[in-house]
Amino acid sequence: MSFPVVQQDSVNRFARALEVPRRLVSLHPRTPGNAGNFSALPPAVVLGVISAFEGFVEDFLATALHQRGYGLGQIARRTAMNNPTVAEFRRRCAGEFPAINARLADAPAVRVWSAPGIGRRPEIETIDLPEAERRGDGWMQVRHCLAHGLVSGWRSEVWPGPLRGGPAASSVLRPRPGGRHAIGLTGAITCARIHLHGARLTADAVAAELETTLSWDAVPDFALEKAS
Repeated sequence: MSFPVVQQDSVNRFARALEVPRRLVSLHPRTPGNAGNFSALPPAVVLGVISAFEGFVEDFLATALHQRGYGLGQIARRTAMNNPTVAEFRRRCAGEFPAINARLADAPAVRVWSAPGIGRRPEIETIDLPEAERRGDGWMQVRHCLAHGLVSGWRSEVWPGPLRGGPAASSVLRPRPGGRHAIGLTGAITCARIHLHGARLTADAVAAELETTLSWDAVPDFALEKAS
């Protein structure tokens, strides 16, 4: 088993970037009822996780292309992305390493929290990679709304729809009365697990094409439930 410096370093930097979101999750009491100022943690986690994911996508793909012998100009053109999603990461990598689609055909599923109807509690559910990619698109819309100040994210709000089609932010959020939606801690954890799952599956498939493996031991898993 080998761990190439350039690709493993991308994973290690990803783990480092996720350290703050992981610690933010650990601060939340996870008790029923109004969370007060702790309600500011979920949007901060979402922004931190997606920012780390975007950095990982660009860094990992660039190092993989470098390992294949591409020059700096070619790498720059192929890694030019604007807010890459879980689905786009796979598509971009498949464009350069077509065989990964076959490797991902039977990719394992990921366990996440559901976004239940009004008055119901979230439950743990299992979703496959295509569904994780669809929800990843929705979480990118959440990120856009937060980053552009369209919502604050710490409370129930009316979330605007996407500018160019695709899943709306509200599609991955917990519905509240009056057409409002909320992130909540379970939503933030789900966002993290979807992005980590997509990152790992695609990166491992690319690494296999380059005849190597990656270690994810340092990357936090954002547990669904608080450790007892």
